Amino acid sequence: MTVWPRAPGAQQLHIYVANTFFKRTRGLLLRGPLPPGHLMYFPNCRSVHTFGMRYALTIIFVDHAGRAVRIDRKVVPNRIVTCWAASAVCEMTWMQDQNATVVDLTLLQWSLARVQARSKTRR
Repeated sequence: MTVWPRAPGAQQLHIYVANTFFKRTRGLLLRGPLPPGHLMYFPNCRSVHTFGMRYALTIIFVDHAGRAVRIDRKVVPNRIVTCWAASAVCEMTWMQDQNATVVDLTLLQWSLARVQARSKTRR
């Protein structure tokens, strides 16, 4: 898990990176709902499914720069969602109060850029 605060006292995002075959295959299956501010990031991905899930998800499709290109709220179990314009996907637990705002998209973009930069330096 990677935690990226934008500034002291600011909202934090806890990002779980699914960068191995096992992590990508498992995703959020067999896990309880993630708390607010936590999300799973799937790099190099344009499509996800919710088969076997027990709760609804908010799916954020992002481009190569980490900008949100589409947000699908309340994706219920047993669905497949795809966005061909995306280069990665973020999944988070859908919560009723998230209908208006999901997450600070500027913070998400900044955090994903940091995650991508960090993963490039590890190679």
